[in-house]
Amino acid sequence: MLRKAPSLEATEAFLLAARASSFRAAAEEIALSPSAFSRRIQQLEAFVGVSLFDRSGPSVRLTDVGVRYLADIEPALESIRRATEDLRGGKQAGKLRLALSHSLAVGWLMPRLAELFARHGIELDLIITRGTHVLRSGAADLALWGGIEQVDELPSDTMIHLDGVLVSARTLADGRAPPRSLGELDGHRMLTTKNPPELWRRWLQEAGYAGAGPAVSKCYETSHLMYEAAASGLGLTLAVPLLTERFLQDTRLHPCTDVRAPVGMSYSLFYANADLRRRSATRVLRDWLSAEIDTSRAAFDRWWSNGQREASPLRLVPTSA
Repeated sequence: MLRKAPSLEATEAFLLAARASSFRAAAEEIALSPSAFSRRIQQLEAFVGVSLFDRSGPSVRLTDVGVRYLADIEPALESIRRATEDLRGGKQAGKLRLALSHSLAVGWLMPRLAELFARHGIELDLIITRGTHVLRSGAADLALWGGIEQVDELPSDTMIHLDGVLVSARTLADGRAPPRSLGELDGHRMLTTKNPPELWRRWLQEAGYAGAGPAVSKCYETSHLMYEAAASGLGLTLAVPLLTERFLQDTRLHPCTDVRAPVGMSYSLFYANADLRRRSATRVLRDWLSAEIDTSRAAFDRWWSNGQREASPLRLVPTSA
């Protein structure tokens, strides 16, 4: 009987080659010689009857057909891997793969992982990305993302709506004192990140700022870099719960004005599929994350109240539900 599907060894090699920088790097991941690895790719190409990689340039890359083939088979291969892990017993039962941003991982989640494992026996593999493809392909089980719109085919739970406070170091790098009102923003460096966009515009609108709004002076790749810059006196930014927790604990960022307003974004927990959402370990993780987020939100509220204790009147713009 003729085979209707290629060997798993060949498809695994294809998947690794598509993700790696070179065939040599992919071969090292499964302890094969480059020549043996190349033979697996050639066997797959001979089986499907088309070239999956373009080898004409300085480095190999997927052909258009290869890109389509990868998109079709990657979810199936990940399902096989995940099902195999589940069958290997209790050691894998509490392991989940969570996608999130670098800033949220370093600034908020990492210090809590030991407690999660000690209390619930759940071990998280962290995947640093904001790309929804990791859930669609099965490379991640869940994702905790902020500023990403709801994706129709991905189940999700909203974990927290964020509001922001204008913050800076106590003294700016140029020797000036921070602004004490929104009317003093002109001429100051406004710091932001590439994602999510339009954060300043939304916050200023919610805060009732009149006028076109000050220009953003510096855009950083990550929130952690942005907050480091602000704590070093390089400009003003918006503090939100979770991401600024360690900066506020270390008293490196301080409120500038008496305004707190929604930033027009939230954090949501996304799931690769509805079945995974119902798994016991997933429900435990969701409840634990919810409790930790509530604790962080309460700490942010206390920081805000303490910082504004001498300010009068304190102005809190209602957060949208």
